[in-house]
Amino acid sequence: MMISRFILTIFVLTIFTSCNRKSNEIEQTVNAVIGDISFMETFGQQPTNETDENKRLQTHLKYVEKLLRRKDISSLTNEQKENRLKMLDLLHEYWTAGVFPKNYDYPDQRMPCFIDKDGNICAVGYLIEQTAGRQTAEEINSKFKYEYLLAMNDQTVDRWIQSSGLTKEECAMVQPTYGSTPTDIISPTYSISSSLICGLNLSLNTINGIQISKGANSKIIPILGLITGAGQITLGTLNYPKEQITWGGTYVNPGQRNLTLINIGLGTATMILSSWNLITNIKPKEKSLSWNIYSFPTQNSNMGLGLSLTKRL
Repeated sequence: MMISRFILTIFVLTIFTSCNRKSNEIEQTVNAVIGDISFMETFGQQPTNETDENKRLQTHLKYVEKLLRRKDISSLTNEQKENRLKMLDLLHEYWTAGVFPKNYDYPDQRMPCFIDKDGNICAVGYLIEQTAGRQTAEEINSKFKYEYLLAMNDQTVDRWIQSSGLTKEECAMVQPTYGSTPTDIISPTYSISSSLICGLNLSLNTINGIQISKGANSKIIPILGLITGAGQITLGTLNYPKEQITWGGTYVNPGQRNLTLINIGLGTATMILSSWNLITNIKPKEKSLSWNIYSFPTQNSNMGLGLSLTKRL
């Protein structure tokens, strides 16, 4: 009885931790200043984790460009106005090209990235690169690769902003965040849950096999096997990786997909073996009333028929 309770406790904890895994994911908007207002005003709804990343970034940058072009700049000098117009033209050139950096280092978070390891540069970085040179952009990246622009306390950055015709807040409005790049990593919660329930079901399958071969009349193990088998199928189904839209097309985490198929397969096998054990070890009920027809010789040397009824008490 204690073993049964222990097994059920492990099973419940396994499913509970798996189902609550996604509640801990970090959700962030595409921009620290205006959030996802660009997507809302363009499409009338919030973006989701399945929203195409390029679409989300281009929607944001297009929206900000339009917003900044409409702003009253009568207080700026002619040189500042000219530089500002040049920056907005460069911004338009940048987002229409649609080549953005990738967030390789912060799983499940949206983070700004100045220049990624492939050399792709962010929107503000591109403006700096085109007006102050790639070396200046690289120097800023070496200090502030994943930093929000408003938190960059740097003379080089401040001097460039002063000459750009833009304010620091406007530059921060331009700066997008980038979703994490898909990897083959399986979350620790799912790995541990799968290990626990795999070990549990392999043990139950072994016991089921022994009971079937010996004809043991026990219902506890097969019933537990049906429960944990269904639980492992549920665990696998809930964690089957979704297709993600990436730079090269669609992507499905192969490691998580393979682990999910193992969970579903082993869970199904456990349910089949447990069902077999449960069915084959059920004793047929003995009949309480039986009857028989028999023949007997009569006095006239003929044969007679008789009927007997037997009731077991």
